[in-house]
Amino acid sequence: MLENKLKGSNNVKHKPWPENCAWPEPLRDGAGMAWEEDFIPDSLDEIAQDLVDIKDYFDSLVEIGRLNDDYTLNEDYDEEEELDEDEADDWEEEAFTPEMGEEYWDKEEQCFDYDIWLDDLSDHLNLLKIDCVPVTENPVVTVREAIGYEFVNENLLRQAFTRRAFAVEYGLSGCNEELEFLGDTVLNTVVTRDMLQQLSSIQEEKTEAPFMVRFQEGDLTKIRSRFVSKEFLSARAAELGLDRLILYGTGEEATESSREDMMEALIGAVTIDCDWDWDIITGVVDKLICVQLEKPDEFLKASYYDIFNAWHQRNFGTMPEYEVHGYKDWYDCTLRYRVPANDKEIHQYQRVDVFRAQNRSKAREEAAWDAYRFVMNHGLWVNLKESGIMPELENSINQLQELYQKKYLAQAPVYEFEERDLDHWYCRCRCDGISGVGLAPGKTKAKKQAAFEVLKQLFAAAANSARKA
Repeated sequence: MLENKLKGSNNVKHKPWPENCAWPEPLRDGAGMAWEEDFIPDSLDEIAQDLVDIKDYFDSLVEIGRLNDDYTLNEDYDEEEELDEDEADDWEEEAFTPEMGEEYWDKEEQCFDYDIWLDDLSDHLNLLKIDCVPVTENPVVTVREAIGYEFVNENLLRQAFTRRAFAVEYGLSGCNEELEFLGDTVLNTVVTRDMLQQLSSIQEEKTEAPFMVRFQEGDLTKIRSRFVSKEFLSARAAELGLDRLILYGTGEEATESSREDMMEALIGAVTIDCDWDWDIITGVVDKLICVQLEKPDEFLKASYYDIFNAWHQRNFGTMPEYEVHGYKDWYDCTLRYRVPANDKEIHQYQRVDVFRAQNRSKAREEAAWDAYRFVMNHGLWVNLKESGIMPELENSINQLQELYQKKYLAQAPVYEFEERDLDHWYCRCRCDGISGVGLAPGKTKAKKQAAFEVLKQLFAAAANSARKA
């Protein structure tokens, strides 16, 4: 039923176009404005360009005198004078037939029918261009300035901002969902290209593996997710002022998902409008997303949301339940999760509430952090006594890795290095929300110190929890 409504029908009644809408009502039943020749846009599709070329051709005939200024045939024009001697000998006067635009040549009146040509051009331009309010309030101009691209088909642009509920409510024949699918695929492709341009290189001296990337596949996926995530796309839409152009149905609220959908649909619309010109597509995505990777390691820091989810999945086979409620200026989150059976009189089913977070992502992150601290502080995160490991400095790197492999840790340890003065190395180790640092003359020694610091903190937390119990 919904699909039938969305496809549109002349018999389906739709609501009057909303007042003060950023977008003007689309043309219906062939209505439109009469375009003047002096206001023909620069960006045209193939059909419109053919029409313009026809007019240019007849103008050229006026310039050489074949036609009069009013586009009627010049009976005094001596075509034979334009021919060389051989052509003149074979020349026989025939009725004039234009080389192009013959459909606009009135054979009875012997003239170019300018009015019919202009009507056809206007009809076609009305399929492409939107008759908008003044330029200062024109959504087409707003988008063009934000993305650096001028749409040929401005109705396609408007479709990218049209929610399904709005389309059904106001009798439009399409929405932005199909464009989202295309835009999502294109976005991932372009962001991947931008990442690899900054993070990879061709090693000509290594014939067995010339293509080298600084990060492994899993890390690359994490970095890319930063630029294609719902939170990032939603924030960029707001920064560029594009979110206020989205057409919502009655009762719909602006959400991160709706802003993400619009951004993906906009990329899809550009892809179709420019006929898959990758120079244009990548230029638009670069303006919308702006992939900068000066410190890519920053994107690999584990969030407590990921850490806690992995721990919960590993221990109970299910994800914790996040219930997020969005309001005008903030988000609340309720997190329901389990803890292992214990003898500490701690109920296995727990709940944490977070209020007034800046966005959906931060609401979940804060809730996961509170749950993580609760589990850690009560010694329920890991039972290190069962691991059979006693922290040792010289073996700390292997011990920490062993804890991860035996599933005592949710995430593998990550090491960051920095060379300091006097041949000293600085190392930071991050693992399951705990960090330790080392500073030593050698890189390996610094790494051992950092791993050992993490081990000591893990075992100290477990010991403190045991004493509290």
